[in-house]
Amino acid sequence: MKIIQTGFKAKQDYTIRFETSLLWEAALGIAAITNVSLAGTLEHVEKMWDDPENGFSTDLQQELHVIHQHNTWKALLQLLHHSNATTLDEWTDELSNMPEQTLREQSLPYIGSAFEKYRTQAAQGNESSLATLQEVTADNPFFPHYIAFIADSDINFLKKHLISVMKKWFKEVIRPKETLLQDMLKRDISNKEHKLTAMDKLTFIRWVTNSTNFEPDGTIDTILFIPHYLYRPWTISADLPGTKVFYYPIHANSIDPENRYNPDTMLVRKYKALGDATRLNLLKRLLEGEQTLQQLTEQLPVAKSTLHHHLKMLKSAGLIGSDKQAYYANKKSIAFLDHELQTFLEE
Repeated sequence: MKIIQTGFKAKQDYTIRFETSLLWEAALGIAAITNVSLAGTLEHVEKMWDDPENGFSTDLQQELHVIHQHNTWKALLQLLHHSNATTLDEWTDELSNMPEQTLREQSLPYIGSAFEKYRTQAAQGNESSLATLQEVTADNPFFPHYIAFIADSDINFLKKHLISVMKKWFKEVIRPKETLLQDMLKRDISNKEHKLTAMDKLTFIRWVTNSTNFEPDGTIDTILFIPHYLYRPWTISADLPGTKVFYYPIHANSIDPENRYNPDTMLVRKYKALGDATRLNLLKRLLEGEQTLQQLTEQLPVAKSTLHHHLKMLKSAGLIGSDKQAYYANKKSIAFLDHELQTFLEE
């Protein structure tokens, strides 16, 4: 889910903000472990939610099943963006007392100012507005189903589910390493704020998101950065009114600050992705022009499932991207690779 969607005002000053808490880390961890398409690519996850040997309790497994089935991790993130809570207890109380329409509206995704009235009306139960939101988001792999689930679910069930999964995740995943997680996340923000003083904003955004193709547009005036640990090495983006959100992976230096010989995961992933003949073959073909999985399958004597695995590794390393069904080479990322290696060696 390496979704880098652009959006901030060109030739105009804009605000860069940072925000972190264990609430964000919990919601993003839940999102990561239930995204089965990322299996094998997550740095700190060995077993996904549906692996019987992952060590989760039966109760947590059941809640994660709902998350996986309906993508309600999105609701957790959406609600946190509207929340002032800094602790689990505060967030739980807030959600417990939230009016039904407010919960539904805040959970529905923001898809642009032109559709805000439909989001409000869908939260009120308007079927026509609900259908409009689903139609507009038809190209998204999960939004249409998610929108219907949020709009139609029994509100008590929805509240109970969201509160339960967060409480159980905190108990089983967050609490055992609470101090360590807090220190890493805060350390990373401090390091990023220091870096920002020495870089222009566009270069900084491209560096943090590992997206050398990031280009501005005129719809956004604020960039919000939220660091995460468990979702490493992926960057996820989201849209809010006037704001582009990037949930980004903390740097290796934030995890182990005393070890300057520890390369960042993305640098390792890039060179590891290049260390395979089939993946180099694919990368060369994509440098010549974008292609679909079917087109690549017809050219190489490799099973489609195997090709998909190789493409996933190249994509997780940021060396290629995808637009709907077509894959393309990330030329700027490839060109920047030597500089990244040299920077690590000289720091």
